[in-house]
Amino acid sequence: MYMQDDKYMRGRDMRQFVSYDGQLPGFLPSLRMDTQNCTLVMVFPRNRAAGGTVKSHELIDKPLSRARRIFHTFACDSKITCERLKHIKVDDEPVCMELYQEDIRDRFIEILAQSGLEASQFSSLDGDETFLKIWLPEQGQVIDFMADALHYNMPLKETVYQGIEPHAPYPGGAPMENFDAQPVVAYCEFSIPDKKNFQDFRKVDSIRILSFWLNEWVSLDEMERQGVISCHFPCPDAGELHQIHSALLAPRQWMTFTPHTSAITIRRYFGEEIAFFFGFLGHLCRSLLFPGTAGLIFLIVTQFVEVEGHRLDGLRTSLCVPMSIWAASSLHVFERKTARMKQLWGVHEREAREMPNPDWNPTPHSGEWGKLLSTFITLCFVTLYIAAISALLAWQFNSNRQKDSLFQRASLILSILIKIGGLGWRFLAPFVVSLENHRTLKGYDDALALTLSGVKLLMTNFPFFYSCFLTNFVETKCGKNFEEVAPTVWPGFNESLIDSQTKEALLKYTFTWSRRIRGREDETFCINGCFPPDWHYAREDSRTNCDYDVTANLLTYFVFLLVLDMVFLIWPIVLSRWEINKEYRNAEEAEGNQDFSYSILQWEAKKFQYVYDSWGGDRVTDFLDITVAYSVVACWGCILPTIATLALVVLFISMHLRMYRMLYVARRPLPHATAGLGIWKSIILYTNVAAVACNVGLASIFFYPMRLRPPGQQLTMFIIGEHVIFLLQAAVSAFVPEEPSDVIDIKYFNRHVLAILGRRRHHEQLVPPVHSNLNTIDLSLNPENWDSDSSASSLMTGSSRPV
Repeated sequence: MYMQDDKYMRGRDMRQFVSYDGQLPGFLPSLRMDTQNCTLVMVFPRNRAAGGTVKSHELIDKPLSRARRIFHTFACDSKITCERLKHIKVDDEPVCMELYQEDIRDRFIEILAQSGLEASQFSSLDGDETFLKIWLPEQGQVIDFMADALHYNMPLKETVYQGIEPHAPYPGGAPMENFDAQPVVAYCEFSIPDKKNFQDFRKVDSIRILSFWLNEWVSLDEMERQGVISCHFPCPDAGELHQIHSALLAPRQWMTFTPHTSAITIRRYFGEEIAFFFGFLGHLCRSLLFPGTAGLIFLIVTQFVEVEGHRLDGLRTSLCVPMSIWAASSLHVFERKTARMKQLWGVHEREAREMPNPDWNPTPHSGEWGKLLSTFITLCFVTLYIAAISALLAWQFNSNRQKDSLFQRASLILSILIKIGGLGWRFLAPFVVSLENHRTLKGYDDALALTLSGVKLLMTNFPFFYSCFLTNFVETKCGKNFEEVAPTVWPGFNESLIDSQTKEALLKYTFTWSRRIRGREDETFCINGCFPPDWHYAREDSRTNCDYDVTANLLTYFVFLLVLDMVFLIWPIVLSRWEINKEYRNAEEAEGNQDFSYSILQWEAKKFQYVYDSWGGDRVTDFLDITVAYSVVACWGCILPTIATLALVVLFISMHLRMYRMLYVARRPLPHATAGLGIWKSIILYTNVAAVACNVGLASIFFYPMRLRPPGQQLTMFIIGEHVIFLLQAAVSAFVPEEPSDVIDIKYFNRHVLAILGRRRHHEQLVPPVHSNLNTIDLSLNPENWDSDSSASSLMTGSSRPV
């Protein structure tokens, strides 16, 4: 941890480092410590004779082409790697798997040796794999050289600022402090000559530098894909895991949880990318306190007080404006809060060095055709889904509520269909994105996030949008007059059984339109698609069938969504422990009653990888699940405010389950140094825009009394309301920018410090070695020696009289 975080954590009275005593607090057996002298771990499978999975005699076609996928990286000198292979020849003749893997493994060990890295090995518990521990010490010539060669960014020491003199508005002698009283130092590329100016490397820096360095020569992902290695991961730290658990997962810490503290705690072990994710998740939980409290009050009021008709819609309409403001401002508040954190940690939206995509095809124009094809597939999938959902909603609308028993299950069927569509797109989306041929893994992940979220958000929210805004027009029933149309809308309708006031209320939900046919006017009488379902006791402010349908669908889907989220978070915890127990059983069957001790590295290898579509979770899916739940609350929470209360409780629990999964279920991922939300900032921003439009639309079109107004008035109300909310958001952004003033001041001061250090490094004095002769230039105030006493009269007469 850098010194800024150390000071802050001490100021927050956080628990100091916890030594490992053999037992982690999670749902785990006792684990033997074996993480000494370890930065990165690679697991190599053995052949079948040794109990492994490698088929030694299997023939490998085009072995040189396969080897180039491993060794030909973007580094300039990586192409010479394949020239040193022993069994794989230039003619690319097939070789057996044993010789192929021997060549790859031997060359990889050469790369480690030539890089000055230290390594050791040991056997797995059941003897089917070999664990290779690679160590890059955090101090020494090797890490200094690698950091210098890779242009790795490191923070300056605070003592460097003692030599900075005050200059203009900038102070000197010490780094500037932000509004949180944290000294903020500058970050710049590490260089060996200036090593004394930089803070010490952390363990997470050692992991990043080692992964960047190896990536210059070899693709570890491709080695894993070809079966040369079973997995690779940064070395875990039991003490750090224990500390994170004590700081964030202990029951006594649940009520004192703060997003800022959690981000700092997680960052030291998992890096900035995951730290910002949990920071945002914590911020979202806190921001849900407003709609969650409103939902709780709504639940109490509706349970103990009879609220129907215009009172209910008035209560819900009153929530539309604050919900719109909440949705429009929540992301802005988070960005402003994290601006200081980004500067303190010296991170940006994109990592300085991005990992190449092993599936990238350098063929020209392949990505352009792939994007067209992926767009076509996406449009076809969305069209089929919308057609299926529309058909289901139409069936739900036309079902007889008294006789059709399936109607009672319509909401559950809709929820299942939404989930099936989401799962289908979840499996199809990686293939669609792969067609676009992205050069880097970051580009691939961003495209996957956009493709997944765009379709998934549409799939989730379209049924509610259809019920609120489209049903009224799509399901219109028309005829010659009211008496003809009413029985088609209300089965068993009998006008003689209702009074004039009830009929007048029903007529509020009708309209007529005329068209000229062969020179004469033909008038058609229609009843809206949304109407009071009970024609016996209808009032103009009665709840409509659309209201009942969307409320039932909304509650059923949201509960269904949250329950599945809990299941998919809890099941991997059980599955991970089962895998460990299975390993114990296999070892006992092989060695009898011998007492076995499971090590930390073996436990880490059995955990699930933190990648897309894995039980260990991944950043894309985690963000997607949260964004989908957030979109439902932000867009439709005014219809049923209670779902915000439910979301607050479940999201708070799921946040801690996700933390537990990161610690004890997911294999430790590489600690990426990216700031903020990345592509998810844009996704959530567009979600907020849609939420404002939906809330204003509910107030101006769906709720009483605006639902009875002419379409022109509804449209006018919608446009005015939407523009007012967005103008208010723009005004807040203008007067309260995302980047606070202290962040701006520190940014320019640190630029000034880096400029001074750069000049000192190169002994620059801002004086070039060549001088020009400018003696002929005269810029004096009176170059012609005019007489000042007579200058005015001389100018008037046009005469000149130099002295």
